Amino acid sequence: MDIRKHILDLAAKVKGKVILPESTDIRVLKAAQMLVKDGIASVVLPAADIKSVEDAAAKGGVNLQGVEIIQIDRALIDEKLIEAFVSARMKKGMNPEEALELLKTPLYFSMMYLKSKKCDACVCGAVYDTADVLRASIHTIGTMEGIKLISSYFLMIPPANHEVIKESVLFADCGVNPDPSSLGLKDIANATVQSFKKLFPGQTANAAFLSFSTKGSAKHKTLDKIIEAVELTKKYFENDKSVNIDGELQFDAAVMPAIGQKKAPDSKVAGKANIFIFPDLNAGNIGYKMAERLGGFQALGPIIQGLALPVSDLSRGCSADDVYMVSAIMLLQK
Repeated sequence: MDIRKHILDLAAKVKGKVILPESTDIRVLKAAQMLVKDGIASVVLPAADIKSVEDAAAKGGVNLQGVEIIQIDRALIDEKLIEAFVSARMKKGMNPEEALELLKTPLYFSMMYLKSKKCDACVCGAVYDTADVLRASIHTIGTMEGIKLISSYFLMIPPANHEVIKESVLFADCGVNPDPSSLGLKDIANATVQSFKKLFPGQTANAAFLSFSTKGSAKHKTLDKIIEAVELTKKYFENDKSVNIDGELQFDAAVMPAIGQKKAPDSKVAGKANIFIFPDLNAGNIGYKMAERLGGFQALGPIIQGLALPVSDLSRGCSADDVYMVSAIMLLQK
């Protein structure tokens, strides 16, 4: 499968609109141009000063024809949502004037614009750091039903002719939660399975909870939360025949059919995993970077999941193409 073409084709069919808050960053402007030119999405660029966006585009040689540039204005946001936002911030000790000032910033304005159903996704993080993006997301968007923990995944794209992994897989959580509980791991797995289904409709999701042990081959207190999370997640998807959950599994048992058959012969996931749930952020972050730097995988993300509406958190080292591709992925989350 040409994963890039697959994602772009699916996104183009959505005919969605994405808002890009970091509207003077040249990478974001180039991505906006690409999204519109290629017919992937409509694009909105919010600005306190529209001329600053136009000047940045001109300086970078970017043609913004077809891209909508809007003046940040509270009147563009649903008034009831503003009232609820101010009320919630006041309960946290912020006065109304301070809360309303937040809505003048591109980040908070963009998320409230999304919540007002003026667009389908918000893609940011090229300039804002993860803490800023997540804080604004929680304050404005909130989490999706049935999930309390925001997490992230990486879409791991294997190099051509990889000996083991032939199609793209998902790694989670590699960017947000340092030490999730069993309930947290369950939420991470639930959100990642749902993300997989939107990226690969019709395919079976095989989620492996990773560990240093396979099916009781070792005993340690750190395994308890993984085993509990496996059972919680199995229960959640017990009526969904398109989802298989298993663990605890060592990585080789999860990904190598011969080893999976030997170590976990009754498993529907062992040797066939396409979703990998890491036990904590240490393992996840190390794992995706090793796959990227030593294994030659392209790591696309981190892509935020678990929010009630599609919001991304890009890496601040992202390229224009990363913004372009993540925008397409986020449109599939609507």
